[in-house]
Amino acid sequence: MIADNSPLDPVEYRFWTPDPKTTITVGADEIEVPLPEIPLPIGVAESPEGEQPTDKQIGVGLYNYLRRFPDCPRNIAYAHLLNDAYSYYISDLGSQIIMLDAKDVDPPYVRRKISYMKILALLQPKNPGLLQRIGIAYFELALIYSELIHIRRELLNAVAWLKKSLVLVPQELTALNYLGQICYLLGDYPAVSRYWQGVVDQLPEGEARTALKARLHRIATADLPEVPLVVDFEAIGMAMEHFHQQEFDEARLIMDRLEEEGSIPREMPSPEFYYFLGLCREKAADSAGAFESYARAIDIDPAHEAAIEGRERILDGKEG
Repeated sequence: MIADNSPLDPVEYRFWTPDPKTTITVGADEIEVPLPEIPLPIGVAESPEGEQPTDKQIGVGLYNYLRRFPDCPRNIAYAHLLNDAYSYYISDLGSQIIMLDAKDVDPPYVRRKISYMKILALLQPKNPGLLQRIGIAYFELALIYSELIHIRRELLNAVAWLKKSLVLVPQELTALNYLGQICYLLGDYPAVSRYWQGVVDQLPEGEARTALKARLHRIATADLPEVPLVVDFEAIGMAMEHFHQQEFDEARLIMDRLEEEGSIPREMPSPEFYYFLGLCREKAADSAGAFESYARAIDIDPAHEAAIEGRERILDGKEG
């Protein structure tokens, strides 16, 4: 465990504590901003140990450190100093979040977006929309197949941020709906009923309200998965770990079991499930099973390029 007076990455960063009444000069008007008497992260490459960092090096160190470690000790003080003395970095964060929103849902991009939004949340802790966006981003991250080994952790992160937003705007529909979805995955069905009933009570008559009432009826009549869905998703995560270790038979056994039990295909049908099942079967030399799985993925998403390519490999006798 790294001590509070040591950087979270002591190779890349060092801490420098300003002397009392130290200031930095910023902006065209050369405004003096006082530095707090706390350890500030300084990039070792820019300013080695023993050197007095320049004003620019202080800003660069704060910005890069917070982007990498938004939950670090003294993060609130760092964010406010960044905002007071280097506000252009805060503007840059907003621009990068917008660009990341436009990218495909890919784990590194989602994690980066979460980090940037968390820095903004240090400055705007009462912004319910921002808190909600962080929660939704964690939810999206949790359900990316390559991240399923960590699904429980990311879902709990999502719950924490969505609840923060709900404290500020009670009964907000989007937060209630996402919390209901997460609790359904975690198997907390009483909580699901509370959250989704709050949504139903506010929705006008229509297709969405009818569909949600039907899901609440399933909970009331105990028409539920035998085990919480998060357990099955974690099993997919384990199968992916086996797959990456080239333990294809073990991965296929897990995925075959999940298909046979049917909870994931029934509750949350997705082309990714069948595509990965097809990959496992293909690598385990089960060509017929792989072809069937790829076909199922294409049935759900006719434009799923990877599944189409997999099916063509089987047809051409070029199994991976």
